[in-house]
Amino acid sequence: MAVRVLTENLPYVPRLETEKLVLRGRTLDDFPASKKMWADEDFTRYADGKPLNEEQSWQKFLRTVGSWALLGYGYWIVEEKETGAFVGDVGCGEYHRSISPAIKGMPEIGWGIDPAHQGKGYGYEAAQAAFGWMRSRFPDLDLCCIIDPANAPSIRIAERLGFAFSYRADYHDAPIDIFVFRPTSS
Repeated sequence: MAVRVLTENLPYVPRLETEKLVLRGRTLDDFPASKKMWADEDFTRYADGKPLNEEQSWQKFLRTVGSWALLGYGYWIVEEKETGAFVGDVGCGEYHRSISPAIKGMPEIGWGIDPAHQGKGYGYEAAQAAFGWMRSRFPDLDLCCIIDPANAPSIRIAERLGFAFSYRADYHDAPIDIFVFRPTSS
């Protein structure tokens, strides 16, 4: 019996386009670039704190597919519209993190731009598209971002989107800042 490997975008992941970017569902062909990004020390210093090995990258890559299927939102692959180059990923997830006070039930919006594409405004452009989509689909949900206190570029993006600093928590023995967007505050 032959097994067919699906490589086209998942039909339930909407395709978004901005001026310079395309946000789309992931394919197996995206894994090598994603794995490379998550193995980069410069990229992961504010994300997971250390580079991910192939197994960890694969698990991270796959979990967003389940998020879209079960929650109706997840992460998109971000690519340059003009070149088709892999830029990173952006979206929302629900991770049941052990943070106190808990953020369970509050989707987290996040963005990760490959170091080769940082400094071009792609982080804000991609995050703005994902945030706008989440607000249009789930207008009553509070949203949050968790950001390393030293990650000034991500803090600026969160604030430009309308997120406000809520509190500092301890997550995996390191400080993390929680930013929250409440629809009633818009």
